Amino acid sequence: MVGRLHSESSRQLPGLRLAYCAPDPDRSTIEELRRLTLRATKALPFVKLRADDQPWWRPESYWHVKSTGTREADLQLGRTYARKAIAAMKADRNSALIALVIQDIMDDSKRTGKNTRGRIGAVALGFLNEISQSVAAADSD
Repeated sequence: MVGRLHSESSRQLPGLRLAYCAPDPDRSTIEELRRLTLRATKALPFVKLRADDQPWWRPESYWHVKSTGTREADLQLGRTYARKAIAAMKADRNSALIALVIQDIMDDSKRTGKNTRGRIGAVALGFLNEISQSVAAADSD
């Protein structure tokens, strides 16, 4: 009887196999997660992150700049920031980035409006000029 149990348990059924193939990773999901973390946006020098920033959190401010004290240097700095913002917008596929920056520029001008009569600073002016030129150049293509 012991021999009989051994011979039955050692039999294998032909054709039955257990196999598992994991599906290929969905690249669109991975790219969407990268876009939602706004890595390029958060690396911009004029974006202020929240304390203990987390990947899914929005920045505290999209416009946190200091004037150099020289109008021409500020205008050039603003233009440089605009070019970086356009590159970050494309990298993060975040078409709302420029609008968010402009919104914070306007909020910043309201906060400091008592001393400057509501005018925006030269850094912001350089930023907006560069954005305008970029849009105009794209329209003529």
